[in-house]
Amino acid sequence: MAEQRWDGTTRVTSPTSPQVLVRQRLADCAKRYDWPAVFAVLDAEPGLVNSVRPGGTSWFAPLHQAAHAGAALEVVERLVGLGAWLGLRTAAGERPVDLARRGNHAHLLGALEPPRRADVPAETLRRIQVYLHAVIRARAGHLVDEHALRLPELDVLLELDEPRMVFPVPGLHGRFELRLEPDGPGTRLFVDVFAERHEVTAREVRLHAVADAAAVRVPDEHAGFPELVTFAHTYNGYDLHGGSAGLSELAVPVQRHWERTGELPGDVDVLRACLFFQQRSHYWDGGSWDFGTAPLVVALLARIRALCAGTVPVRSVKPTVTTKP
Repeated sequence: MAEQRWDGTTRVTSPTSPQVLVRQRLADCAKRYDWPAVFAVLDAEPGLVNSVRPGGTSWFAPLHQAAHAGAALEVVERLVGLGAWLGLRTAAGERPVDLARRGNHAHLLGALEPPRRADVPAETLRRIQVYLHAVIRARAGHLVDEHALRLPELDVLLELDEPRMVFPVPGLHGRFELRLEPDGPGTRLFVDVFAERHEVTAREVRLHAVADAAAVRVPDEHAGFPELVTFAHTYNGYDLHGGSAGLSELAVPVQRHWERTGELPGDVDVLRACLFFQQRSHYWDGGSWDFGTAPLVVALLARIRALCAGTVPVRSVKPTVTTKP
């Protein structure tokens, strides 16, 4: 099954960027009910099948427009075949089937009724979604606000054979990976981001280290930017060194000593803390310098490789429990 991706884009960041222009073109074609043009766009950009107009307020995806128009059944079936979600809601809370029913388009009702492949009480799913949004905001709230992101809605997971999706956040070097384990009122949602796993139920959130990432490979000298950033975040320098101030007190003297002498310490944890500090500095500098080729980053990675046997343990926050306030 193709990877399911929640597209939270709602804002026009740059009116002339290619990404915005193709989304606008798709929205225009769907609003005109020009289905050949819609499918021409989606053939080239299938990942946009659930996208909405940047800067729009209705949050109509192509399938909503087809339902609103009473399009031919073949159009709806083709959109669904491309991955259009039947449970996706507009800004007014309407699913495609609701729009078809309101428009008396009886020929579409059967094809648009969302299947429920798992039995999860609506209130349980609602509570889990509230906690999910809190987790996302705790990790990337400033980016959610900056980009006016629409946060994932879990109804759509119930229509998938494998209830998984990813949620990329612009400016976040990583993404949220969601996996639902349906079990009635005991349903759990696992949310992985970097080296953290949040286990979300209707009553609480538990934070763990990612189970299958107890040991992570140190990137080699040919590793690309995403791998380097992900590795840097397997050591949570903020939590392990008392926040940004404590991390700075550790990392800045190491950097200054290296700049004078070319020497780095022999403590892998200190080296990883410094690498994490460099990555966060790169982020807050707006990515204005090349993280992967920066001399100190290269030196830190080489020193870590020299001191370990190719892998290091995940070092993140200690497992904690956050219960319902």
